[in-house]
Amino acid sequence: MDAKLMALLSLGVGVPAVGHWLLFSAFLEKLRQRGMIRKNYRGEDVVTGGGVAVFCHAAAAQAAMLLVCLIAAEEPAMLRVGVLFLAGSASMAFWGWLDDCSSDKAVKGFRGHLGALWKERRMTGGMWKAWGGGSTALLVSLALYGETLPALAAAGLLALSPNVLNMFDLRPARALKVFALLAAVAVGGGAFAAGAAPCWVWMVPVAAAAALVFRYDAAGRLMLGDTGANYLGFAAGFGLATNLPLAVQIAILLVFAGLHLLAEFVSFSRVIQSVGWLNRLDQWGRPAETK
Repeated sequence: MDAKLMALLSLGVGVPAVGHWLLFSAFLEKLRQRGMIRKNYRGEDVVTGGGVAVFCHAAAAQAAMLLVCLIAAEEPAMLRVGVLFLAGSASMAFWGWLDDCSSDKAVKGFRGHLGALWKERRMTGGMWKAWGGGSTALLVSLALYGETLPALAAAGLLALSPNVLNMFDLRPARALKVFALLAAVAVGGGAFAAGAAPCWVWMVPVAAAAALVFRYDAAGRLMLGDTGANYLGFAAGFGLATNLPLAVQIAILLVFAGLHLLAEFVSFSRVIQSVGWLNRLDQWGRPAETK
């Protein structure tokens, strides 16, 4: 492993760790002061919007890594992917934050948000998030691949993956586990994608920042909120779109679309609880009092 890659990996892990150690308590306090408190599935008040901390720590690391790449005259493809990753994920986190701050929490599901637009002629926070996230997904995909079929597949992955995480963010640490699975598929599958953009190194800070908040989420002391689901979902989707062969991307896109359709009629929490190994995986990492 060369010195440049070692430096990038050190920044990718070290910056989120230092930021978490120095600033995480202040993040939590600021969220409380802003009134970012929501009822969890047990009816308890929990701080939400924790994805802000994940984004800030990971983005700081990515910015430092980009600086190192510029100084080291890294190949343009590496820099291009890093810049698009950072810009796109920042946009996704912003749209999620707007939804976290919205007081309109009564409307649920895609049908509910679409119904509010159709019947009441008003844009809910969730609809604004969908519009902003879809626009971001399209622009990033066009910047990556131009007007091609891979761009369409990438746009679909980037648009749907944030909401996939949001659908699973109903129990402590569940969304983080789904993110870990998708990130592992993206990075692990990169070796089989000829000419894939070098994305995996940019995912290291996101994975590190997410791992640092795992115990807080698992203990029910923090919720990622739409900020976290949007941000981590985009990161996972970006990894899938830049590391996997097109055929595999399309297959995953169809799975995502199927999950969205099922979510309108089926409770994923009930399905998980009814399948033994899924339930054990879902419970892993949670203290006994949150199970």
